[in-house]
Order: sequence, then structure tokens, then C-alpha cells
Amino acid sequence: MGIFRIFFIVTLVLYILFVLSFIFLEKRKENSLISWLLVFIIFPFVGFLIYLIFGRDMSKKKVFKLYRNEEKFMEEIKHKAEHIYDMKKSNLYKVLKESIESMELTSILSETGIHFNNEVKVFTDGKEKFQQLLEDIKKAENEIHILYFIYANDTLGKIIRDLLVEKAKQGIKVRLLLDHFGSFSVSGSFFKELKEAGGKVSFSFPISLKNFQLNNRNHRKIVIIDRITAYIGGFNISNDYLGESANKGYWRDTHIRIRGPGIIDLQVRFFLDWRNAGNDDIVIKKDVFLENNIKGTVPIQILSSGPDSQVEKIKLAYIEMINNAKEFIYIQTPYFVPDETFVDAIRLALIKGVDVRIMIPNKQDHIFVYWATYSYVGDLLPLGLKAYTYENGFLHAKTIVVDNKMASVGSANFDKRSFNLSFECNAFLYGEKIGEEMKTIFINDLKYCKELTLEKYNKRSFAIRIKEPISRIISPIL
Repeated sequence: MGIFRIFFIVTLVLYILFVLSFIFLEKRKENSLISWLLVFIIFPFVGFLIYLIFGRDMSKKKVFKLYRNEEKFMEEIKHKAEHIYDMKKSNLYKVLKESIESMELTSILSETGIHFNNEVKVFTDGKEKFQQLLEDIKKAENEIHILYFIYANDTLGKIIRDLLVEKAKQGIKVRLLLDHFGSFSVSGSFFKELKEAGGKVSFSFPISLKNFQLNNRNHRKIVIIDRITAYIGGFNISNDYLGESANKGYWRDTHIRIRGPGIIDLQVRFFLDWRNAGNDDIVIKKDVFLENNIKGTVPIQILSSGPDSQVEKIKLAYIEMINNAKEFIYIQTPYFVPDETFVDAIRLALIKGVDVRIMIPNKQDHIFVYWATYSYVGDLLPLGLKAYTYENGFLHAKTIVVDNKMASVGSANFDKRSFNLSFECNAFLYGEKIGEEMKTIFINDLKYCKELTLEKYNKRSFAIRIKEPISRIISPIL
């Protein structure tokens, strides 16, 4: 028996043992398990390399850790938030009683209470959002904390970088945290001057030959300035998000600016992400939020999720909102690739007569994800779902609004990647004022949409009919 044949047999045996260990040792969901088995069969041996890059499971790892002396401070932070039980004894109960169940679940998932008295400003245009962000950075007096998935080496990226350099030279503490994969174009000398000025730059989950993991990325988009003003939503830092992409055109996204105690949990979130990137220069203390005279009207809960968690927190919060809907559910998302539990929640809402509308892009961002989205939307059309494709550029917003009572804005898409693979962060907002505003935004966007009716969907081309099942099969690992 030749050396090559021996090598082949040994390699084949090891590969089979790897596949068997994957089947029996990794507790994957059935759809994910089937998708990976197809990869292993269609791409023998190469499938192992694909798995190393995209497939390793982080659900059993403790990624973010509190120091021992921080636990008591976390308890104090929780007490800063008013709890659902206290609210039931106040006048707010009359206003928010229909959102109580969602609030209670989100409180359990986030392990904190609900923060009242927040000012919230909603941005749907990138130029307006970044203009306001730049103004807030210019006014910073103490510290600037920034976390983004994408930071591009382009005009907008340079404008923000240069402003951060200026603030660092003034003695402002600047901490910039970026996902290494999403912001790879600025991972070299792009921030050299900022570092020399005293600013600090780190990358989440750095990619190297030793750790070539691309699947579990830090997809959060958070800014906290002077511990009293914060941003969260879907915009990244790139000219594309200003609507300057030749392929996508106008960029339609949603971001919110928060002033008030709701930023407490965002600040803690940033601290934990910052430390996970190898930094030890900040700890959670009483001054995680600076008291001020802001008297807003919007109650807020901040909820984070990621592959390190045993449950899909943001997905569960979404489902609870859907289950509590009595009038309408309006969803905007670039990717609608949910699992069966989420689809069943939508089905149940439709059966109960709830007006469910979903708005998706008309342009392809990720080709397989797009056709999987098209397919999942098509499945729900016979039950009465109203679906729309946004025609005025690219829709990247990740929002849901229910019954003018509650809404969510953040980084999490309505897909399996956001639910299970990426590190995400969303703000959950309550009250008629913010609910009405989010509903109005959705209705106004309908002016730029075409309705995807069941009749139109049934007339889709043969090519699309082929793309859909293929995309659905591989969507759990996209």
C-alpha cells in the first residue's frame, strides 16, 4: 500500500470521526445541523476548513466577565432602574399596562429594570445622524466611547477620526472599539495619530492565523458621550451610510439618540466589550451614569445578545412583542431569515387578525440571504402578511413597532445570524409617543415601496424558484 493511499485513508478516517463528533457532541439546532452536514458532504475535507472559519460554537464560552468588586455596583445600577412592580403602583401603569408582559420578559433577559425619563430622537437619514453625532463629539468634555461593526477608510471615517484626534489632544478620554472583520480596512496605521494623541483603539475578536474565526462578530453600533448622551441603531461609519454608494444609492436606516438614564446599560455594555478586547483601564462604578436634569418621556430597556448566551435574548423579546400585539406589527429589516419559532409567532398573529407588515429591500446585499428573505416572506403571504420592497435605495433599518405601544431599534436583524451568531444590542422603547413616531416612519416609507402581493410572488421566475430553496438550506450558516 502506497504512502499516498495510507495518507488518504488516515485523512478520511479522521474526517469521518470529525463529522461524527459534530453530529453527536455539538448540540446544534436541526436546520443548522443539516446545513453543515451538506457542507461536509458536498465539500469533503474542505468542509472542515469552512467549519473552522465559520462554524465553531461559542455558546459555552464566558466571553464577558464582571470583576468581583463590580457585582455590588451592578446591583446599585439595577436599583437605579425602576422595576415593573413599582410601576404597577404608579400612574404610568395606566399608560403602559399593555406593554407590561414585554417589559417583564425583557427585564429578566437583560437582568435589569426599566429606565424612565429619557429623551429620544430618531434618525432615518445618515447625513442627519452623523451631523448630530459630530456636534455631540465636539461638545464632549470628559470621555467618548465608540463601538461600531464597520469603520471604513473613506471621507466620513477620516472626518470622525480627525475629530477624535482633536478631542484626544484636548485631554478627552477617547476609546474606540471596532469589529476586526467589519473594520479591517482601518486595522493598520489609520489611527496612528489618534493613538499618539492619547486615544485608545481596540478590535473585537481579532482575526489571525491562530484564530481565523469569521462567523461570530461584534455587530453592535453604540456611542456614549460624557455618560449622558448615547446612540444606538443600524448605521455604521462609511460613506455608504450617507447614501453615496454607486450600487445601493440612498441608504435608509434607523438610529436613535438617547439622553437620560437609559444609557446606563449601554455604558456597561461598552465596558464589557472593551475589556473583552484586552483592555483593563475601566471598571464599573457608581459613576457609570452621570446624574442630570433630563426629564424625557420615553421608558427604555437595553438588551444585548450573542453566541455566548444559552438563549437567543433579542429573538425572545421580539416574539413576546409579537405575541402581545392586538392591532398591528410593522417590521423593517434588510434580512428576514428567521427560525421556525419566530415564523410561528408571525403566523399566530396573522391568524388572530393582527395587521402584520414587513418591509425589505429591493436590492441584493448578500445574494443568498436576499433570496432566503424573499422565500420566507412568500411563505407568509397566503396567511395575510402584507409585504413591501423598498425602492428608494437600500433599506438597512432593523425596527419593529407594535400597537403604537412599543418598539425596538438596534443592530439585530430578523435573521438567524443576528439571533444566534452575532453580538447585537437593541433598545426597547415604550409609550404612545415613540410608538406613534415609529409607526409614522413606516407609513411614510410606504411611499417608496412596491407591494409584494401573493399574485406577484406566484409569478416569480423559474430562476428565483431555484434560488429560494438553495438559499434556505444554507441560510442557517450564512
